[in-house]
Amino acid sequence: MNHLKTLKTIQTPAYVADIAAIKRNMAVAERIKQEVGVKILLATKAFSMFSVFPFMKDTLDGTTASGLYEARLGATHFGPGEGKDVHTYAPAFTEEDLRTCLEYSNHIYFNSISQLNRFSKLVRQERPDAKIGLRVNPGLSLVKNSALYDPSSPCSRFGVQAHELSDEILEKIDILHFHNLCENMAEDSVTLINHISQNFGHALRTVSEVNLGGGHYITHANYDVNRLINSLKEFQQILDIKVTLEPGGALVYNAGYLVSTVLDIIENEKKIAIIDASASTHMPDVLEVPYRPHIIDSGEAKEKPHNYLLGGNTCMTGDIIGEYSFDTPLSIGDTLIFTDMMQYSFVKNTTFNGVPLPDISILHEDGRYELVKRFSYNDFEARLS
Repeated sequence: MNHLKTLKTIQTPAYVADIAAIKRNMAVAERIKQEVGVKILLATKAFSMFSVFPFMKDTLDGTTASGLYEARLGATHFGPGEGKDVHTYAPAFTEEDLRTCLEYSNHIYFNSISQLNRFSKLVRQERPDAKIGLRVNPGLSLVKNSALYDPSSPCSRFGVQAHELSDEILEKIDILHFHNLCENMAEDSVTLINHISQNFGHALRTVSEVNLGGGHYITHANYDVNRLINSLKEFQQILDIKVTLEPGGALVYNAGYLVSTVLDIIENEKKIAIIDASASTHMPDVLEVPYRPHIIDSGEAKEKPHNYLLGGNTCMTGDIIGEYSFDTPLSIGDTLIFTDMMQYSFVKNTTFNGVPLPDISILHEDGRYELVKRFSYNDFEARLS
């Protein structure tokens, strides 16, 4: 925590990756890999700060992408030439995008029988070394934080149904893909693994690999890693199959910050602090999930003597981050440090209102602060026409 004093001196707003915390998360991934023999990939949809990839690639086996540009990013920056995998999935590919993805990806996952039948021959012809996967909807709703993130919700567009896995279809693929969790603890990981083992045994014995997706919150303090390890070992023993996991948020959980400054304090029934960061533009999941991010040295509403609503610096009325309390009154110019700001933050941010994007930076283990990227008007203009 002593190194965090450095963050009170930096220009804001800024996303800051904490390398010491990322290395702690990598140690959890390494343990699972060593004890079970699974592959673990970084899901770049959650975290794509490629300046940090050098601190992750020695542990992880590659990246998994949800679109063309993420595939290229992984191939370009995550150990190119070092035998790292790039897995790419999309709800639907165009032929043009698929051909481009094949330049960067050695695993392609289709979402439907239609897409598989349309494009499997193209994959085999254009990139014979690539493996073909098919996403399956296991029909098991385990996501608890928001229905928005439940791949097994009613009318889900993700994955084929169990009855569609005919022998003819299974002959065309190498991997079954079950991505069905979001910030789930070990009991849900085990429930999913058991469900798959019990209900998809024939299909799993036909293919050579299974991808159990992301959402296994392996670095959370309440996640029982031993339970996951034991379940994976049993799963592999029963089915004799190679296993891949592709966490995103879990690999950077509690591994970085969004540092902001109080710009103004006004009062309208409650005290309202306006800061140079925004839920709408810089922390979109705060409004989308929704959730209330933690601020270092703050308390819940009315827990501490001085209470404030925190608002972002946009014109959207709902750009409210939450209600917080502090030991001492806030003042203009004070620094506020939001935690757990590596996952799903800068990968989803926007320039709505022309609000500048935060800096991207690194807090090294020795306390050194490194500015990696500062955005300018040119970055804003380049996204428009």
